[in-house]
Amino acid sequence: MKKTSWTAGRGREDGIHFKHDLGQHFLYDTALLRSLVRRAGVQKTDRVLEIGPGAGTLTVCLCEAAERVIAVEVDEAVIPFLKVATESFGNVEILRGDIRKMNLRAISDMLGEGWLVVANIPYNITTPIFELFWGSGLPVKQMSVMVQKEVAQKLTAQPGQSAYGLASVRCQYYCRPEILATVPAAAFTPPPKVDSAFINLVFRDRPPALVTDEALLWQYVRAGFNQRRKTLLNALKGAAPPENVRAALETMGLPTTVRGEALDVKQWITLANALV
Repeated sequence: MKKTSWTAGRGREDGIHFKHDLGQHFLYDTALLRSLVRRAGVQKTDRVLEIGPGAGTLTVCLCEAAERVIAVEVDEAVIPFLKVATESFGNVEILRGDIRKMNLRAISDMLGEGWLVVANIPYNITTPIFELFWGSGLPVKQMSVMVQKEVAQKLTAQPGQSAYGLASVRCQYYCRPEILATVPAAAFTPPPKVDSAFINLVFRDRPPALVTDEALLWQYVRAGFNQRRKTLLNALKGAAPPENVRAALETMGLPTTVRGEALDVKQWITLANALV
């Protein structure tokens, strides 16, 4: 892709006052956005929830590609721009509010089964947005979202890599993640301080392995990564008896000196099941 195609256009943002506290960094490059929507595989039969549509450039691309779009925007000041951008489409509904405080079940009922989330997520609330949908029981089929490049690398990281951590395990427990594109800071208006990545999360129908107690699984995973420099034998001391952890690791064929960052999702599940 030519460098010029990544450059944010000027003039489209006229009249919009960007709010840093809302993490607003808009993309005005329609060609780029259409490319991302295609890479996400959005079809004419899909119903889409867009979070933080801003001035509506991505919203327009989604209206072109999908059957129905529900756009949720917290900033009342940009809604007039959003309405103007989408006024020629009859398949979009604009809701004003903070997605973290809204009735997601009601929105889900409006969209039906197997809907998508597509969004340029405000970077300061990336994790809370993911946690709204991971393990929610909502019939979400896929999330295709713009995040900081570093966050995308964490979500897709594998055991042994420096980026691998709690976010990696949680994401890969609920989803199959894939980075679809990297987007430089210069593509945004105003440009953020870091590059971004467009990542696709296809939701699993079921976890990678049978889980006996999901709450305990996450208790152990958090303990293991909160003290990632420690061996699991020491990191899990406050969560499980050391003799049980030792026996479970030996049964799994793992050394007692192993750290949490060395276990993949299935191994974490096996360990948690053994410690129930």
